[in-house]
Amino acid sequence: MKYGLILLTTFLCLAACQSEKTKPKNLQPSIFDWLSTKEDLITLEIKGDLKHLFVDRHGEDHYHPATLKVVREDSTHQYDLEISRRGVTRKKICDFPPIKLKFPKKTLAANGFSNLNNYKLVTHCMEGEDDYVLKEYLTYKLFNQLTDKSFQVKLAKIRYIDESGEVPDDEHYGFLIEGNKELAKRLDGKLIDPEKYKIARVDKEQYKNMVLFQYMIGNTDWNLSRGHNIKWVQTATSDVPSPIPYDFDYCGLVNAPYAIPHPQIPIKHVRERFLQWRGKNKTELIPICEKFKTQKAEFIQACQGFEDLDAASKADMISFLETFFEDVENKTFL
Repeated sequence: MKYGLILLTTFLCLAACQSEKTKPKNLQPSIFDWLSTKEDLITLEIKGDLKHLFVDRHGEDHYHPATLKVVREDSTHQYDLEISRRGVTRKKICDFPPIKLKFPKKTLAANGFSNLNNYKLVTHCMEGEDDYVLKEYLTYKLFNQLTDKSFQVKLAKIRYIDESGEVPDDEHYGFLIEGNKELAKRLDGKLIDPEKYKIARVDKEQYKNMVLFQYMIGNTDWNLSRGHNIKWVQTATSDVPSPIPYDFDYCGLVNAPYAIPHPQIPIKHVRERFLQWRGKNKTELIPICEKFKTQKAEFIQACQGFEDLDAASKADMISFLETFFEDVENKTFL
């Protein structure tokens, strides 16, 4: 009897230890998780001395204090944080630059959130051109439909209030992008630096998904080996990393006024397509093409059903997608 009790105790201990090992290390939601629940469109207010966003666009970017108000259907919340200008091209050419948000970790902890505190905010570029923000947001959502190995995004209507009085108060669409560390955590993986690890092999299915998706949206503003507009995530279930794309404003599907093809790509306009494929044989893409064909109706519906986008922009996106599926049907790029 005593021996049996010892065995039972040992078994329960081992089970408890194993359970502890498999339990997620951090069950706290991030502030991005919280913002992503409930409403399809969230309402934000960013208030602070905003003039620093427009000064010395070629100089260094610095964080400055601000407040973020989140207006929900049933409540309003306000957080102190810091904001900074970000980006490379857009911060130089846009009337309103993209922004980084940095929440104090103590504030997040006090509100029951995890310590993931850095987020990109994609803003309008020029006055009266919110449709390009909406089209880029929708492009992220299309990739979400293909794979979980993609950045999550959250659409927002944002009111900007400048306390210095030098920048007119304004309201525009924008969207938040899931943080890099948050992406890796959600996928149960870790971020990989391509220059440090000299990546030689990749997740083939994710690579094919990405290449064909970039071809579909008409995007050449990415580079695999340098990790330009790509994050690499090594998941626990794979021995090779997965490339995860972001920044789609230069793609033909968005067709922003400033967008141009990469100078080393032999096309003249982003509405032309070029297949950036490094595989041995393009016919490897045929099964992925078939997968995309099964997704066509969902892609078209995502555009048609996007209420915040005007009818002309929806029709333009759908027309551009239709030309891709004509290419797929005719196999003109293989």
